[in-house]
Amino acid sequence: MTRYPIALGITLTLSVVPGPGPQASNNHLPQPWRQDAVVQGRDETYNTERFLHERTFDHLQAVPGPTDNGIRGTGGSVSSRRLYFDFRFRNDFGFNDNRQGFLLDIQRSEDLDGAYQRQLVGFRHNLTDTTELWLQGDVFSDKSESDVYFSVRQHLPGNSWIHGSWILPDTYFNNKTDTNDEFIRKPQSFFLQWHQAQDATHPPLGTTASLTVSPTSELLSRTENLQVESESIKAALTHRFRRDNWLWRLEVSGERTRRNYRLFEGDGATFPDFSRDHFTLDARVTDTERRYQPRLGLSYLDLDEEGFFGRELNDEGAIRRREPTVYGGLSFPVSSRTTLSPGLYLSAPDISQTFSDHRNRRHHGFTGKLTLPFETVISRQDHAVLTLNPTFYLHKFGFGGGNLQLHWPM
Repeated sequence: MTRYPIALGITLTLSVVPGPGPQASNNHLPQPWRQDAVVQGRDETYNTERFLHERTFDHLQAVPGPTDNGIRGTGGSVSSRRLYFDFRFRNDFGFNDNRQGFLLDIQRSEDLDGAYQRQLVGFRHNLTDTTELWLQGDVFSDKSESDVYFSVRQHLPGNSWIHGSWILPDTYFNNKTDTNDEFIRKPQSFFLQWHQAQDATHPPLGTTASLTVSPTSELLSRTENLQVESESIKAALTHRFRRDNWLWRLEVSGERTRRNYRLFEGDGATFPDFSRDHFTLDARVTDTERRYQPRLGLSYLDLDEEGFFGRELNDEGAIRRREPTVYGGLSFPVSSRTTLSPGLYLSAPDISQTFSDHRNRRHHGFTGKLTLPFETVISRQDHAVLTLNPTFYLHKFGFGGGNLQLHWPM
């Protein structure tokens, strides 16, 4: 029982980070429609190194499988004023011979629309040996902001399952809000996930495919003087496998978002649109039988955004980013519990960002970082690892941001 106070202390330390995971991993979680995303949008224009930071702050420990419990968080500086933060605590408290379970899933992260928080609480009931029914909610004191999740999971032959969710964001908004805002077409999101486990090794091997679809919704916000129609699709595919001594991870993620605004300004109205097409690819391999376990990876990010970016920026613009990155590293044991795992990240981004108020950014050339993560095993039994990761720029002289990671399976 002594591990829980330690884990809670580290969790609270990470949770006080004031800023906003890698996108592909997050897209394996349901990503329902969010009112703050379509109305406010994100509150920053990305700097040159923004996505390079995210890559260097990615976990060295393998991503948990979709049924794994535990604590997992990473946070690090992405500018002089902002922190990137991705945290999740998930646990399925089974009872009655595990035929029922209390579900707790706490998330703090960000996507391309900005930071978000979710505290999903719910109940799982095994209808049969192979069929589970789930009821979850993201509950707020303001009843108009609560989301409801209805889910079913069907276990299939061959150690696989398929999971589907129907999500009703801001379910009671029209009846419970104390504003004059209203849904003209209520939002809803559909989540579908298929998982095939290869075996029960650590880290888990297998394939996971996920899809979140949010059909067209329409919100009239008199508070922000706008009306917005929105629709989006987010998807991810991860495949982890082993060939002899080579451990591979392949990951693909994407998003397509479309929004149509009507902005009420003065005595007239304007009708800007917004579009986003986002694609990421990541492939990495580790030689697990070599003494220093060399690793090599290749990633590519493709992002196109154009139009009105929401009330937070209150601006129209266009963003085009193409960012290939090659990275690799080694692991050197320092003591029985601590490992130094230095890494190099070399990127050649092609960036063009233009906005109406002239907050423009262009970059064509080399960027890079050196990372020096110290991984400390804080519980051998639980495979729990705490990582302190200082980073340094290679394309200019300077500190590239500190990063703290926690990986604690339960």
